[in-house]
Amino acid sequence: MKTKASFSLVVLAFAVSIAPAQPKSYRLPSVSIKERIIWGATCEAPDGGGLSFGGQDQESDDGVAHTKVKVDGGEWFELHDFLWLKHTLAPSHRLIVELAGEARGEMAALRAAYLDGRLTDDTGVAAARQRWRKTLNSLATATQGHLDRQAELWREEDKAQLGRVIARLKELAAGTFPPHEPAAPKDLGAIPALIAELHRIQTALEQAAEPLSPEPPARALSPIVYDAKTKLYVLFGGDHCDYLTNDTWVFDPAAQRWTLRHPAAAPPARANHKLTANGDGTVTLTGGYTYTSSTGYTSGQYRDHGDGEWVYDIAANTWTSAAKTPGVAPLSRTYRTGPLHPDSFLTGPAPDRKANEEKLRTVPVNTWVSMKPPQLPELNRDWGSAVLDPDRDLMLRFSGGHSAHGGSDVLHYHAATNRWELPFPVEFPLGQLYDNTEYPRGFNFNRRPWVTGHTYQSYGYEPVTKTMLFSGETKHTYTWDPDLAEWTGRLVKPKGMNYGSCFYTLTHVTTKHGLICWTQEGKLFKFDHDHREWSELTLTGVKLPGAVVDNSTLAYDSKRDRLNFFRKPYGDKTKYDGVIHTVDMTTMTVSTLPVVNPQPASAVNYLCQIRYDEANDVLLVGNTLTIGEEKRTPVYDLAKNEWQTWKITGDDPNGKSGRNVSLGLMYDAKRKLFWAVDTKSNVFALRLKREEADAQAMK
Repeated sequence: MKTKASFSLVVLAFAVSIAPAQPKSYRLPSVSIKERIIWGATCEAPDGGGLSFGGQDQESDDGVAHTKVKVDGGEWFELHDFLWLKHTLAPSHRLIVELAGEARGEMAALRAAYLDGRLTDDTGVAAARQRWRKTLNSLATATQGHLDRQAELWREEDKAQLGRVIARLKELAAGTFPPHEPAAPKDLGAIPALIAELHRIQTALEQAAEPLSPEPPARALSPIVYDAKTKLYVLFGGDHCDYLTNDTWVFDPAAQRWTLRHPAAAPPARANHKLTANGDGTVTLTGGYTYTSSTGYTSGQYRDHGDGEWVYDIAANTWTSAAKTPGVAPLSRTYRTGPLHPDSFLTGPAPDRKANEEKLRTVPVNTWVSMKPPQLPELNRDWGSAVLDPDRDLMLRFSGGHSAHGGSDVLHYHAATNRWELPFPVEFPLGQLYDNTEYPRGFNFNRRPWVTGHTYQSYGYEPVTKTMLFSGETKHTYTWDPDLAEWTGRLVKPKGMNYGSCFYTLTHVTTKHGLICWTQEGKLFKFDHDHREWSELTLTGVKLPGAVVDNSTLAYDSKRDRLNFFRKPYGDKTKYDGVIHTVDMTTMTVSTLPVVNPQPASAVNYLCQIRYDEANDVLLVGNTLTIGEEKRTPVYDLAKNEWQTWKITGDDPNGKSGRNVSLGLMYDAKRKLFWAVDTKSNVFALRLKREEADAQAMK
């Protein structure tokens, strides 16, 4: 036995020694965001022509760099409108895209209701699934009718594309899904399983619509190559930033026409690969990355495939692996997995609204309690805040940037059930991820804004439109609709809110009058919901100072209908002078409060999170001080105009240093609770009670 065991160990060691090493993960290099189009591809042919496609257009209204061709004279022409104008399949494309949007909307509503504990009866699941089967069948029938009516007018190629789509719709109606990563978790209950299935229907419909488009879907880091023998350009795969694809497209410059090819199999989805024309009607593919789904701090999110050469025969429409590696189904997608995918937050026990509300009701006074949500989002969400949506009982968190999460998703925390919700698969801005100041501007491929280098307080909840507004990008304010769990549009900001470092200093606060924004120049703007624009407020009285990066905030005093402003000069070496500026919202007069003890407030070293508690009529500071051997929390007593410290214990969200630059602090008037969230999306609750807080004036 000893001999056999020793022999087995030797064999195992030998096998390990010759096993191929797993490719290392890495980070992509950054690009210059001063260029209008980033991550795109251009190929110039020997005959003087050329093709450009792909990448993010930072100035366009859809974020996509569309098809451009170069003619003999050297000029480049945008073909997008021309391609759609002559496209016979446009009506069917539109119908399928609209249905994909309906699937996404229903999925978002179901997911929100489930995670909020409002959907516990699964008796309607079978009926909902059957309804979608019927809808998909109806769409297949309508599309077939479109084909039958127009068949005599169409090219054979168009009829073949539509025929494949009709077959695909019928398969979906039968419950057969295309290759999709990741598959839904296997341990989901009936309602979560339906939600996951709706996501797969949405994805499958998006893929079904792709053959009916006159140009490929948007993508990044997808090279183009020209084959002189066939006089065609070839495009394969690419990164949509939330998924990778493995589709194969050819562009005929003579006909000015894109065609999606349907090989029997294709290389796995990838981007940043290399394509080489061999001159004989074939193209060789090498390299390219897949996702790692890593959640480590500033970790590498990409890993090379390392699967050798693949050769595409254009005439035969076949992909062949030099290493004899089997191909996968074309039109596949690769998504990030784990907590970077929404399905992860549907796992585990069903949300228990009753039990969680009881826990909140019995939170001990003057004690921070860690709520310990069962699933936490990733990556770390530094350099931001969080805002309360009281209409839906949600916490909204759009935070990250520098060395942190750099996507576009707004996290939803369901206060009633202690559950996080991720609205869509995480998308990352390639080599700009973890950057400080160089995140792309404008819309991405999904018409969403990327997070800025920091978000701080550059977003807030607008109570009239019941949406969240994000103003951290230089030119625009973007709108987030919590019901749809999606970005829904943008508007141009006025000059006073439009400056390069605005994400550092634009500071929003919700009032009964609407959303207010404070700028670095000491100006105030109010969102005019009727005209969907920011309007500057005319101030009188003393000069209002401007907001300062890392060192300022404003809080709305609902009892007195006024704004209170806190700021100190930038830098840890400077001290807060204890002064509080205020604006009366009735007269718009700026003054300072008659603080009885401003000098001791110099001990407060973090002013970015100060919120009003109407039940105790105080302003709570998101900062913990060490006074002697004791930890105490700064509070401003509005009735006494006095800086105080209160004894607050428990799981302090301010951390060991007492200063958390990633803290989100909110007051929940309905429950008379404070909420806080930290960089790792841990959630904390606090109930203040003045009589038991050992309030002491600062000295």
